[in-house]
Amino acid sequence: MLRKSARIATRAAGFILFSFLLVAMTLILARAISLRDGPPLDWWHTEVIAAEFQVADENAVTSLEQYLEREEQVFSQLQAMVETHAGQDPRQQLNRYVKDNHSYPEKAGVNLNRSAVLQPASIRGGVLLLHGMTDSPYTMRHLATMFQEQGLYVLNLRLPGHGTVPAELDRLSWQDWYEPVRFAAKHVTEQIENDQPFYLVGYSNGGALALKYSMDSLDDDGTRTPDHVFLLSPMIGVDPLARFSQLFNWVGYFDYFRQSRWLETYPEYDPHKYNSFPLHAALQSYLLTTSVKEQLQRVEKNGRLQQMPPFLTFQSLVDKTVVTSAIWETLYEKVPDNGSELVIFDANRLGVLDEFVLPRHKILLNRIMNESSGNYAVSVITNRAADERKVLELKQRSGVPGFTGQPLEYAWPDDVYSLSHVALPFPIDDPVYGLAPDEQGGAYPQIGKVFMVGEAGALILPATLSQRLRSNPFYGYMEDRLKAAVNKAR
Repeated sequence: MLRKSARIATRAAGFILFSFLLVAMTLILARAISLRDGPPLDWWHTEVIAAEFQVADENAVTSLEQYLEREEQVFSQLQAMVETHAGQDPRQQLNRYVKDNHSYPEKAGVNLNRSAVLQPASIRGGVLLLHGMTDSPYTMRHLATMFQEQGLYVLNLRLPGHGTVPAELDRLSWQDWYEPVRFAAKHVTEQIENDQPFYLVGYSNGGALALKYSMDSLDDDGTRTPDHVFLLSPMIGVDPLARFSQLFNWVGYFDYFRQSRWLETYPEYDPHKYNSFPLHAALQSYLLTTSVKEQLQRVEKNGRLQQMPPFLTFQSLVDKTVVTSAIWETLYEKVPDNGSELVIFDANRLGVLDEFVLPRHKILLNRIMNESSGNYAVSVITNRAADERKVLELKQRSGVPGFTGQPLEYAWPDDVYSLSHVALPFPIDDPVYGLAPDEQGGAYPQIGKVFMVGEAGALILPATLSQRLRSNPFYGYMEDRLKAAVNKAR
């Protein structure tokens, strides 16, 4: 009887597994077939740049100087590709790959998508800035200028595969992004004295890279641990469904289903950020965040967490790209009492707007404010009152229960109900992404103030692109906090 029951159970399990695989294969093929009817892939989705850095090149590229020489080749090859494909579709006036049109990155005379070094008249410290996925160093340029004005030697690094063509993200791994971080940090620390501070700044995917570097430095005598780490919307947790992107990606290896390798293929009208996004990049984000989480657990287990530098993190409560709760649970609930702080930008609670914010966001904020370990400070930027656009800072200091309020001279702009993942690094006068762009810097399209209404499904672009806030009305507060942190080290 037991043997018969075992055989039945085995057959049932086999049938369930077969059914699951059949359903999965059906969904994958159905998606691949449906994408065949969509817009065809353009050359920037399929052609890669041979000179781009990869970990396999590490024996040839081991310093920032060599990396920048390779970067020069990268952009020369990109220029050649643009010229090769010139004139194929002159109607694309906002295509970043059509020379001299509105979105062409070098339209203003300089390509802000490349790595940049900013050196002050007198160096009193150094900082390395790491941008996010699909971005370029343009994302960090405002912070780079601010740090230079504070007397820091600044390296605003371009990570491999960024600032060129989105096809690069269809082949590079997170290890390819990480390796240049190591010798870029080495370069910055060689420009400063041993007693001068070294800072690391990471936005989004760059935040995960910054966190990993900080942990790696604890076990490497030849690598300097940052004195302070500043994070903006750090990618510590992503949608767990990203782990299954490889299932949909594999069918794209067949040329007939090449479009299946892409999660999004929108027109490339943004001069400094890719709009298209391959499934491979989603998988790499998942693998990177998983590696960071596992390393955090090891560092905590072996007692090295006490040696970690303090973190100052700025995070929008509402974030579609990263998991806000992971920043709190995975990182901040583990940090020692070393001066770390988590700054949360709440959603706009003005009047009836509060009724339309998803309840889960308020639940998470309440947990952060009421269940934190007390080893770090918590600051919440929120409305002064239900009928006020102006905001205040609610702060709970490390080890001191209870929040105290400090009014700020910032307010929610009209028609803005929350910050977003992509908004934090940009002031509202940024010429490309600002809500109130600086007209003097108007060489590029003013993407940040675009708001369009019409019938759903009429445009190639999804409605979310014109709804997502692209600049930060509280950027000045964030910048002041960073200035205070670096000046405290004087």
